[in-house]
Amino acid sequence: MTFATTDTLTKQQFIQYYRQILLPEVAELGQQKLLNQHLIIIGVGGLGTHVAQQLTAAGIGHLYLVDDDKIESSNLPRQILFNPESIGQYKVSHAAAELIKLNPDVKVTTYAERFSKDFSESLFAGNSALKQANEDERLILLDCSDNMPTRQLLNHWCARHFIPLVSASVSAFSGQLMLIDGKSTPEAGCYQCVFSSLDTQQNCQSMGVLGTAVSLVASMQALTAMKLVLNIGAVDKYLHIFDGVAMSWHKVMRHRDVKCPVCRDWPESNKTESMHNVALTSGETKL
Repeated sequence: MTFATTDTLTKQQFIQYYRQILLPEVAELGQQKLLNQHLIIIGVGGLGTHVAQQLTAAGIGHLYLVDDDKIESSNLPRQILFNPESIGQYKVSHAAAELIKLNPDVKVTTYAERFSKDFSESLFAGNSALKQANEDERLILLDCSDNMPTRQLLNHWCARHFIPLVSASVSAFSGQLMLIDGKSTPEAGCYQCVFSSLDTQQNCQSMGVLGTAVSLVASMQALTAMKLVLNIGAVDKYLHIFDGVAMSWHKVMRHRDVKCPVCRDWPESNKTESMHNVALTSGETKL
């Protein structure tokens, strides 16, 4: 079975995305890639609402929102798609309605449930378009969740299906971001290579969080996904760490744990690494 993709831009789309199309790294072909891309967003909270809004505005054509939570008043300072009138509604439902208002080009599929092992096993079986997108390498997953068990489950699922994973987290004034891709950079390892399943991290519920820090990290997460779709820049093997108090980013080069039960069987990369990443530059360390 085949699924329709965007081969040409309409006049309205050309006008709408004109400022992006002007960029040689994007151009018309790149905008078509964005419109044909499928993105799964796990967690429609602080990170998830910002990421979904930015990617929708940029013309990502297919979004899948996964979250079983309902909107609460404490969400409003950082979860920008919601308002006082939306309290009590499912996050995915209200977010989808707002995103479609923002950009009718986007097709939003919602799952008002938690990303569990059972859910992950049935996801492709229940959505043929999503399965086809994965086979065509037009699928990326963005981890905007807020707990370690979910992050590890997402990592394991993406590693098994060779789905690129853009993982981000924020607590207090600080954040972390990394791209995990078993096809292009298997030597950099997976999420568990950096944070073992025994690690516990404090989240915004226990530590508090500043909304503007969430917005900044979410923007970098969205940018990372778009760069991946458009094949912009050098390969990314780093854990990016943001310090909102110092207003600084620090890069830590990642390496696969040869004993990692999740990714130790990944094949070696066949891609040639650019000179940009051959040597560590200022502000980088090895992990």
